[in-house]
Amino acid sequence: MSQKGCVVHLVVMLLAVVLPLTTRASGKQLVRTTRVKRQVLDGEGPMGNDTLKEQPFVFNHVYNINVPLESLCSIELDSTPGRGARTEVEPPPPEYVEQTSDMDGQVTFTHRISIPKQACACPSTSTIQQLASRIEVLEREVSLLRAQCGSGCCGESAAVGRLDFIPQCSGHGRFSMDVCGCVCDVGWTGKNCSEPRCPGDCSGQGVCVEGECVCDGDFAGENCSEPRCPSDCSGRGLCVDGECVCEEPYGGEDCSLGRCLNDCSDQGVCVNGTCRCNPGYLGEDCSLAPCTTNCSQKGTCKKGTCACPEGFVGDDCSLVAPPVNLRVLDITEHSIELDWEGSIVLTDYLVTYAPTSPGGVQLEIRVPGNLTSCAIPELEPGIEYNINVYAVLNNLISVPLSAQVSTYLSSPEGLVFKSITETSVQVQWEPFSYSFDGWEISFIPKDNEGGMTAQLPSSITSFNQTGLRPGEEYTVNLVALKDQSRSQPVTATVSTLIDGPTQLMVRDFSDTVAFVEWTPPKAKVDQILLRYGLVGVDGPKTTFRLQPSLSQYSLQVLRPGSQYEVAVSGVRQGNESNAVTAQFSTAIDAPKNLRVLSKTSTTLELEWDNSEVEVEGYRVVYSTLAGDQYDKVIVPRNDGPTTRTTLTDLVPGTEYGIGISALLGVNQSSPATMNARTGLDIPIDLTVMASTDNTISLLWGPVSGPIDHYRVTYTSSSGVTKEVVVHKELTTATLTDLEPGTEYTITVTAQRGRQQSSAATIDAFTGLRPVTQLYFSDVSSNSVTVAWNAPAPPADMFILNYSPQDGGDTLEVTLEGSKTQAMLSGLLPSTQYLVTLIPLQHTMTSEPVTGSVVTGMDPPRDMAVSYVTEDSVTISWTQPVAPFDYYKMSYHVRPEQVDNVVIDNNVTNYTFSNLHPATEYEINLTAIHGSQESEVATATFFTAMDMPMDLMALNVTSQGALLRWTPPLSSVDVYVLTLTYNQAADTILVEGTEQEHLLSNLIPSTSYSVALYATNGPLTSGIVIANFATPMDAPQNLTASEVNHRSALISWQPPIADIDNYMLTYKSADGNRKELILDGEDTWIRLEGLAETTEYTVRLQAARGLETSAVVSTTFSTGKFLINYIRLHLISFTQPNLATASSVICEIWSFLFSPRKPAVSHTPELRPAPAQWGVPQRGLHHLCEQGPQSGCAGVLRHGHRWWRLDCECLRVELDVVMGNSAAEWGLLLVGLYGE
Repeated sequence: MSQKGCVVHLVVMLLAVVLPLTTRASGKQLVRTTRVKRQVLDGEGPMGNDTLKEQPFVFNHVYNINVPLESLCSIELDSTPGRGARTEVEPPPPEYVEQTSDMDGQVTFTHRISIPKQACACPSTSTIQQLASRIEVLEREVSLLRAQCGSGCCGESAAVGRLDFIPQCSGHGRFSMDVCGCVCDVGWTGKNCSEPRCPGDCSGQGVCVEGECVCDGDFAGENCSEPRCPSDCSGRGLCVDGECVCEEPYGGEDCSLGRCLNDCSDQGVCVNGTCRCNPGYLGEDCSLAPCTTNCSQKGTCKKGTCACPEGFVGDDCSLVAPPVNLRVLDITEHSIELDWEGSIVLTDYLVTYAPTSPGGVQLEIRVPGNLTSCAIPELEPGIEYNINVYAVLNNLISVPLSAQVSTYLSSPEGLVFKSITETSVQVQWEPFSYSFDGWEISFIPKDNEGGMTAQLPSSITSFNQTGLRPGEEYTVNLVALKDQSRSQPVTATVSTLIDGPTQLMVRDFSDTVAFVEWTPPKAKVDQILLRYGLVGVDGPKTTFRLQPSLSQYSLQVLRPGSQYEVAVSGVRQGNESNAVTAQFSTAIDAPKNLRVLSKTSTTLELEWDNSEVEVEGYRVVYSTLAGDQYDKVIVPRNDGPTTRTTLTDLVPGTEYGIGISALLGVNQSSPATMNARTGLDIPIDLTVMASTDNTISLLWGPVSGPIDHYRVTYTSSSGVTKEVVVHKELTTATLTDLEPGTEYTITVTAQRGRQQSSAATIDAFTGLRPVTQLYFSDVSSNSVTVAWNAPAPPADMFILNYSPQDGGDTLEVTLEGSKTQAMLSGLLPSTQYLVTLIPLQHTMTSEPVTGSVVTGMDPPRDMAVSYVTEDSVTISWTQPVAPFDYYKMSYHVRPEQVDNVVIDNNVTNYTFSNLHPATEYEINLTAIHGSQESEVATATFFTAMDMPMDLMALNVTSQGALLRWTPPLSSVDVYVLTLTYNQAADTILVEGTEQEHLLSNLIPSTSYSVALYATNGPLTSGIVIANFATPMDAPQNLTASEVNHRSALISWQPPIADIDNYMLTYKSADGNRKELILDGEDTWIRLEGLAETTEYTVRLQAARGLETSAVVSTTFSTGKFLINYIRLHLISFTQPNLATASSVICEIWSFLFSPRKPAVSHTPELRPAPAQWGVPQRGLHHLCEQGPQSGCAGVLRHGHRWWRLDCECLRVELDVVMGNSAAEWGLLLVGLYGE
């Protein structure tokens, strides 16, 4: 910004602070100073010129100077009387003013220093000098400030001080330090905002003078923005956008010319206020013109234009007003109903119609002028027609109002399903009798996913749709096609058959279990039916109802070694698919509980429980674990519960793997396996070869099988035991350092690792030792073991005799000299025997040694269990041979003993009661004779399960029932429920924790028998049976349709059960009641003769014999009869001389009246229709209009005679009277058609 442009009113006050020269401690006080703003006087230099528009910068420097108080100096720029002032008037103090004006910059620096004279007399001259020096310094600073402000804009070097004054910019703006000048308000300008601004700055097309625009020559307006009109419109108009809007009656570009009337109606030229009209126009304003053809004598000519009367149109009113707004109200297969708008003065309307296809015949209908609708009857279905509606007025006809309308195609009929499979449906329907393009058939599934549509030629009337989903309900729509038209569809629903499970496979089957697996059906099914049973066995199959998501099932508790047939099918809404079947045979069950009864070094005695299947025998396979010995043997099956065999010729001390399989024909069960080890071979033939006073020489036979060594143990009679280890290759040993005359017990065993064979034992003496005593052990009812010490030296043989003490045969046994014991068998129970042993040494016989022993009591035999119930059992047996006093019987609930029972000796059976159901018991029976007790006879058994009780069927409906029972006391794994009906049976498994089961999908009106038993492991309870019968199911979906004022169609779905008939009752609201007996095959009936506007209640019940179903009901209300239209057929004819004429000529008129239109009583002008009909000589036959006719009436006229005719049918026949004279005949038929 230039220095000239910086116009600012500014007061800068520089405060010079003079430090006090004295302090308060010296008693001095500071002089009060005040700050004033100096006003510029009018007469002061150039600043007093008020004509200048630019005000100067004014810098007022006010200096407040502190002077010593002791001199009572005071400095005040404004002299005011008061404190410390003298009373006498003194001249004012001298005032030093320095003023610097810069006219270019308009900056004024005023320095006003006023020092009162009172201060001059102050004694502190030195202080004054100091003040003066400081003032000089301030002056230099002010000069420097002035130089800075004079060199540029004030904002470039800001002065230091206080702002006491801000310029007001003439009151029309604000001073901005940013721009160092005034920012003017809108409408003002100039450096100090003192000049008014012109609007729009005169648009650059004028000069602004004191706030007003002085426009250039071609412009005008407040802001010179408007173009100027020529001659300023001569003072006779307004200038608008440079054009003159002239006052009346002036015109021209500048409103200087006179104006013609109505501007000559734009049909002429205005010349000096007078119109010169164009050819064909006249009048003062050229507004008059002649009408063409004088409006055809029908209208009024107004300003050259014809105003036509009602019913006529056109420039000359020569045309009849055509109808407008042609609408199609209704379309059927054989009719089109039209509606339009037209003049009320028309005579009538002519409706013509013809097919759009070539060769079509045009027909027409006359409609009275007061009607604006008609129905075109007797059309062909699916045909497009050109329809023209003409207005007729006084024999004049209008241009047509046209439309192209197609009748509906007939809805297909007779849609039936010829065949239905899982994936296809064959459909058949009736053909059309007229030409059309083709058919479209669609199959839409219930879920609207994956529908199929096919278009077929018109000659096709059957179609086989494949690729459907099994078990799916489809909606079948069939429509006829022609051009772009489609008929109303005929619709039916069909469900494809359920596809059954496929790829049935039985695998992983064993003796009692088989795993059945199948591929689920593609269709959605409610459940899977699995049936199985023995092949060749009559009777119901075991049936399981499974969840539809299952694709496998494990058949349990099968009979081993049996052939089964299994069938799997799907069920949906009571419909069962075809079943897929398979046969399989269960394996032979393996023997159980394989065990070793006894073993030696070369034998293993085995026993096992027989298979359930009556097998022929068992294959026993055994081999060493190393596989170096393998053998097999066939063992016949024993008749009892177990079978035994002994494996011989085994290797001592060797572990064998044994497998036993059951055999039946070529079939073999899985093996029962075990491992068993033979014992080490016992050293045999242990003998004393020699004996001295302190040695004994021994000899034994070598053992078979591997061993580590022999161990010889010898114990003296004093109890001292010693042993000797003998190398495995040696079979002799000499015991040394023995005591003379001492008996030693010597044992020899073979050892291999930890295994030790049984011991070979012998007694020997050092020196000579005879046999002195017999020892008896293992005494039983029929055997006893006799033992003795070996003599020394050894005997060559022994002779053993034994016989009953009370007499009897003596038996003798010869034994080798190495023997030290023998078993006597075949003894009598409870008998004392005398036993004598005679040693033989060479040819010498030693003294016999005698002993006696009493055999034990024989136990009860043939113990059997019978009559087992859930709380009792009967035990029977055969008495022992030996005499006894009584029996002692105990029974145990393993492992706890329960009780003991004493039974008389003459009893051979006993019944236990109060037992626990489904519990295993062990029975022990012994015979007692004094203190002697026989061996124990043992039997084990399970008590039977207690069966469920109080089985009953509750809430029995036609298709369901709730079974409920009281559970048994014993725990239950599974309940087996067998439902028998109609020579069929279903088996259902129910969890053992349940006490009820809901039966569903039952057959109505059927007797059922329910058998229920419980299972717990191998145990089954008794069977509880209940019977019930499902009631007859009621008809479904009772519906009233096609209800009008006199009739209604009642339809329903039949029940599932077979029935004889239906009882249908319908009752009106006023109590009028009727009852009908309908055939059991019926599924609908039309009720006729009903009362109008009446509510009816219909009740339907099925019956078979004396049994009836539940009642279903529905209600409906009849409507009110309304006349939709009246069709009149007027037939007039003249009978000529019948001897010469062969036919009668008829003229026919047809009119349609609607009671819902106001012009019901209008009498039309009868005009002959264009058609002529030939009538037979002997009679006139007229077929009434087809449709729901409520009544008809006729009037017959012959000459001047009239007859009234009544008809109740759809056909009227009238015979023509024969004669030679001609007469005029007339027949008026009136048909009333209603809802």
